[in-house]
Amino acid sequence: MKKLSIIIPTLRRKEVLFNTITDLSRQSLSKNVWEVIVVIQDKPDINEFKKRLNTWNINIRLFYCSKPNASLARNIGLIESKGDIVLFIDDDLQITNPNYLKNHLANFKQDKIPGVYGQVLDPGVPPRESRHKWSYKKNVGWLFFPPNFNKKCEVPNGTSANLSVKRDASINIGGMDINFEKGAHREESDFCLRLTKEYGMLVFDPAASVVHLGAATGGCRNWGRNEGVHPVHHVFGEWYFILKGLKIGTIKWCDLPFHLGVLFLRQIWNQPNKQHPSSMIKALGRSISVFFSAFRKVLKLKENTPLVPSTVKYDLILTHEL
Repeated sequence: MKKLSIIIPTLRRKEVLFNTITDLSRQSLSKNVWEVIVVIQDKPDINEFKKRLNTWNINIRLFYCSKPNASLARNIGLIESKGDIVLFIDDDLQITNPNYLKNHLANFKQDKIPGVYGQVLDPGVPPRESRHKWSYKKNVGWLFFPPNFNKKCEVPNGTSANLSVKRDASINIGGMDINFEKGAHREESDFCLRLTKEYGMLVFDPAASVVHLGAATGGCRNWGRNEGVHPVHHVFGEWYFILKGLKIGTIKWCDLPFHLGVLFLRQIWNQPNKQHPSSMIKALGRSISVFFSAFRKVLKLKENTPLVPSTVKYDLILTHEL
């Protein structure tokens, strides 16, 4: 059986993180074939972790990195993982199916697939039986694909809230791009499109389902509300993703109108901004300004950059092995 490493970046979310790990500890998959790697990006509460170890009774390692960057944290987990497969998840999930991990791994019996995108539900929102017709478009359908879809299919993109991938393939494509600041929008899309361009499509599996609680505080993404006038790092992430994709070929020029249309609807023509025209003007100005900083960043892109730069320091601060 393939071994699995579960990678969880976390920032100021102790209680929801503990609940997520508790759910994992109840999985039916034999505990000697999987581990949890937590990469914490704020001051860690080691004593509290130690109190929980006996109740969890799982293989777990805790790393500390002071630089708050979700892509960097995932790359640290990728480097340090012992599994053939790595499962990226968020720190604020509810996992009720005891066969969740088994369902992820079952897909890897097909050696050709690079990864699995598991279903992601919002609290109280049921799965969807249907998809928008545009979600079937060859290159841009993923922009309209519902994460709560209830049928197995192939997709080119997934979300890092619930994404398992082959470790070697992920390292070969350069891991996550740490130029996405903090926990920027589209970081996992950039990773998945590079992965599937090289190794083929992901499997979307609703049997590997989680509920994403969307904790209101903390988290790698929560550096300002992602509505109305979006935080700079989210605006940067979306522009950087598009411009980089055009440069490396994960986005085709003929599909650019779809990406710009989605960007416009998200960043500028969203409901809160439509209710306050001054916010729309501010959002437009921010988007134009950040476009140029993203463009400059893409011009400086280099091949074969390390997953974790030598200037970044991180430490193993707690380990528990069965």
